[in-house]
Amino acid sequence: MSFQKQDFPIDAVVTWVDGDDPAHSEKLEAYLGRRFKRRPKAAEKTRYADRGELEYCIASLLRFAPWLGHIYIVTDNQVPGFMSSIPPSVANRITIVDHRTIFDGYTEHLPTFNSLSIETMLWRIPGLANNFIYFNDDVFLIKPVAPTDFFCSNGVVLRGTFRPKKKRRFSSRLARMLGKGRPTARTLQSDAAAQVGVAGRYLDVNHIPHPMRVSTLRDYFASHPRQLQRNVAYRLRHVRQFWPIALANHLEIKQGNADFSKLPLSLYLSSSANRGDMESLLDAEKCPDCKFLCAQSLDQATEEFMALWASWMDENVGRLLEIA
Repeated sequence: MSFQKQDFPIDAVVTWVDGDDPAHSEKLEAYLGRRFKRRPKAAEKTRYADRGELEYCIASLLRFAPWLGHIYIVTDNQVPGFMSSIPPSVANRITIVDHRTIFDGYTEHLPTFNSLSIETMLWRIPGLANNFIYFNDDVFLIKPVAPTDFFCSNGVVLRGTFRPKKKRRFSSRLARMLGKGRPTARTLQSDAAAQVGVAGRYLDVNHIPHPMRVSTLRDYFASHPRQLQRNVAYRLRHVRQFWPIALANHLEIKQGNADFSKLPLSLYLSSSANRGDMESLLDAEKCPDCKFLCAQSLDQATEEFMALWASWMDENVGRLLEIA
């Protein structure tokens, strides 16, 4: 498959874990051990479940963003099954990156089961282009996109809604100091804005692809090494952590390196998808501006929804062998 070169390279990074892998399960259970009387929400099995999302995600990148340079899959000593069956022309564009590589110098915090900790280290992937797009493995492209959907002459193109800064109640601040509670998406993004000095408001983003720049996080953590050290130290998501994606977004905003766009549109489907959500999925192919899809916690979805989703993805995205 040929792909167009850009004035500057743009790579993709996808984080993935196969929670059904016995080795991964053993690591997680060994860590939980006697630390917790009850299984914490941060270690719920749905966070690590794999229902074939990764293959669709990679296929969507190859089909709808052929201009991408390299695709990096970040995982914990695992290799996706499809890697053994795809042709060399595709395999050569994909690199599996182990956690030990990006946690070099911080391996005392491995194994980790925490997306916030892992995302803190993505900029350390060897050979990663300065401009890259970050995907969770349950986020997909469903129509052709262009580099200008993600990057502009001065930096990144962000999508979201500006909201007033979230004020923490005293009880919430106290709970955070005591390490109790769990971070919400709104709180994580509001705190990130405050952390870098964006006053009064924050950008609330959805489950979409995230354009990022290595230099933004590299330079920030060079000046704030203790923040990196603290954020990667938690092996499960913790209320005292920050979200590095929101941090990067607000750094770009603070430095004047962000443009904003309402397009492309995105569709979010949860594990509790109802009939209306299914109809939204069917309607998405008729909406030219809807180019992003997130289908979260598919392990908890009904058989009816899974059958519809898999059929729709096969028809509109395709499998890797079909695209290759």
